[in-house]
Amino acid sequence: MTDLNSVAIIAIVTMILWILVFSFKLYINTKANLFRNQHEGLKARIYTANTKLYLIKILCFLISLTLAFYSLFRIKSTEVESIKEFESADILFVVDVSLSMNAIDVNPSRLKRFKDLALRILPSLKGNRIGIVVFAGQSFSFCPLTTDISAVSDYIQALGVEMVGSKGTDLKLALERVNKIRKKNNPISSQITIVVSDGEDHENQSLPPIDGEVIVWGIGTEEGGFIEYRDPGTGRGGFVTMDAGISNSPTSPNLVVSKMNPERLRSIATQNGGNFYNVSFTADGVYAFLDIVETVKKKKIQTIERFKKEDGAHPFIILAFVFLFLERTIGLFLQKIPKEIYKITLLLFILSVSNLEAWELDPGGNSIERGAKSYQQKNYTNSKKEFEKAKEYIQDDPRVLYNESAAAYQSGEYKEAIGISEKILTHPKTNDELKAKTNFNLGNIYSRLGDKKNALKAYSKTLEIDPDHLSAKKNIEHLTKKKGSDQNQKPRSDGSNQNHPQTEKNQNKKDEKSDAERILDPFSQDSILKNKKGGFSDNEKFW
Repeated sequence: MTDLNSVAIIAIVTMILWILVFSFKLYINTKANLFRNQHEGLKARIYTANTKLYLIKILCFLISLTLAFYSLFRIKSTEVESIKEFESADILFVVDVSLSMNAIDVNPSRLKRFKDLALRILPSLKGNRIGIVVFAGQSFSFCPLTTDISAVSDYIQALGVEMVGSKGTDLKLALERVNKIRKKNNPISSQITIVVSDGEDHENQSLPPIDGEVIVWGIGTEEGGFIEYRDPGTGRGGFVTMDAGISNSPTSPNLVVSKMNPERLRSIATQNGGNFYNVSFTADGVYAFLDIVETVKKKKIQTIERFKKEDGAHPFIILAFVFLFLERTIGLFLQKIPKEIYKITLLLFILSVSNLEAWELDPGGNSIERGAKSYQQKNYTNSKKEFEKAKEYIQDDPRVLYNESAAAYQSGEYKEAIGISEKILTHPKTNDELKAKTNFNLGNIYSRLGDKKNALKAYSKTLEIDPDHLSAKKNIEHLTKKKGSDQNQKPRSDGSNQNHPQTEKNQNKKDEKSDAERILDPFSQDSILKNKKGGFSDNEKFW
């Protein structure tokens, strides 16, 4: 940021130089007038300006310049508070992300059916606080209670059956977590809980009661369906087998058939005074939920938004333009110009003044400023539009593309964000710092899409450029820690010495692998479901 003392020095030096220049020009003009008056025959041949008008012209220019510099020191940054009041209910989605939610008896799958329903109704839930708790063999709070609909949309799109390391289904843990969340937050009169599950493997669980309104959404069929599993990165996979393997054929004899248990789900709803709905093929449960949201008693909530407002320079800038215009106008009068020119100039001035409020000195910079402000206020759609508008004025700058990519990512437009990020990486003006940031953002996007392979590649490229990038290291650790425990569990061979050369050969190959390849090993097609079964925290049914 430019030091104000340096600006002051530049302003003073500039003013002194202009004063010297104008003093010299005024002196020359005065001497020329005296010479004309002394020689009557030269008056028609020598043109000089009126000394008084010329002096006024110089003063207008100097005043305009002074006001322009002075405005830089009058900018004040003030923090403004905006209070918004609205009625809100606490809505918690308790979502089953066990492997059985990938069953294909509901098209395209049970979990995707829920995601489609949830995304469709999000606009109707605006103003309410929404959170998501996911569960399989374990449970955790995936999306904290928030009124930011766009953020909730991102979380819903990121739901997947790989989210919880412990397999099986334990609804009890999820409901206990719901009750903890309710206690931590200030109790309000409207609490709505939506349990989303296929009801499988809940039979032997003693479930805690839930406060407030309870709705249970069942997804699946009683006839059941095969569980399809595909690697998010490669798209390869097949149908899950009873021995935790993968089969490409739907006719294999040992395939897992997951069946919805409507009786168990209905009993969960009855236990909590709620209602059960099968939303596999109809949306009756969705409409019932929206009716409850509309009719339930809500509490008024106030939110305070704080933002910085920079003001104070506008009056001086406007006055500077006025004096500059006067200086230009006087300059026209001092020249031998036809009178029609003055009329045209006056007409243009009147037309321009009528639209003066639409003028922008730096439209590109203003668009970036508005985009950054919208981004901070989490209005990502408007932020993206402003950054796109900035590209019209600031071309060939990868930093503008980076801002646009970040806004597209936050808006949930992942494919577009990936495309923009790839343009940044291939841009000739992109420096190493921006490449590291862009690769890191790409890793986040691929993680949201469930594409672990490409996510790890992107994070690895970030570390190649910036080895001290702590967030990239943590994300790689988060993505790989689930698989790390089983990588070295192969029994040690005590066979003959002829096996040793092969062992050394394999070890050398392993050493030759790059860091990215080592990171990607746990996600190879051979190990899709190797650790899906077993472990002290897993249920008997790993799906």
